[in-house]
Order: sequence, then structure tokens, then C-alpha cells
Amino acid sequence: MGRRWDFVAWNDAADEIFSISEASPPHDFNLIWRLFTNPGWKKRFNNWEQTARGIIVEFHTASARYVEDSSFNGLIEDLKRVSPEFNQLWLLHQAPGSLEGYKEVEHPAMGHLEFDHITLQIPNDPDMRVMIYTARAETRLKLEKYLSSNEINSPAAP
Repeated sequence: MGRRWDFVAWNDAADEIFSISEASPPHDFNLIWRLFTNPGWKKRFNNWEQTARGIIVEFHTASARYVEDSSFNGLIEDLKRVSPEFNQLWLLHQAPGSLEGYKEVEHPAMGHLEFDHITLQIPNDPDMRVMIYTARAETRLKLEKYLSSNEINSPAAP
């Protein structure tokens, strides 16, 4: 993810879980935009409000580093305009905590999924982060089965 929390790369499993490759105009690949504007994303997080609070705190920190960046300002203003939840949480100024640890996701086809989550910062580019979701045993089995069935059912690439 980039400095504005835009997805820049992902694997097939992440795409299946979070539908990253599906555009979400006007901020197509922005995690925060999706979290606050996509009802499907809200349903996927059992602790949506806690997740949203943690992400807002981190996003405050990121946006403060780039006060004059119009892309941050545009995203923030668009979120304020369309999301009452964002408006409410944006007003809170809490100290950053950790977004890492145990995560639960509800997937429309696979059901309940459990992960251990960690975010790594790229040493030579502090604006880039790698988010790693490591599937717990039962989730890993569900993912393997789901991904292998989709490979069989999907048309062959030209």
C-alpha cells in the first residue's frame, strides 16, 4: 500500500477476500474509501468500528506528513461528504495504536475467516507498506479449496 492507503499490489487470495481488483470510484484502489463507502466491506469485519477507528488514527498520522498533498485532501473531503461514520471518527484525534494482530473477516462465499496480521514498512520508502494476512489453519484450508475451485471453473487465459 502506498502513503495514501492505496493498494499498489496484491495476490489472488487477497483479491478474493477483499475484492481489491474491483474498481471503487472515484478512489478506485483506496482501502479507506472502501472501508467507509462499501457496505460489503463493512460486513466483512466483525469489529468494523474498532478496525475503522484504528485505521483513522493511522491515516491521521499519514495525512499530517503531507498537509499540502491535494490527493490526501481530496480523499478526506470526499469521505467527509459521503460517510457520516468517517466524519465522526475523523474528528477524534487519538494516539496511534497497533492495527496488527488477530483479524476476523466474513467472506460472502467462504464464511468466517481468521488471520494473523502484520504490517511491514519498506525501509528505503517509508510511504510504502506491506500488509501480510497469514491465514490460520482452518482458514488456510478454506482458501486453498476456494482458490483451487476457482482455477478449475475460470476460463483459460489466452
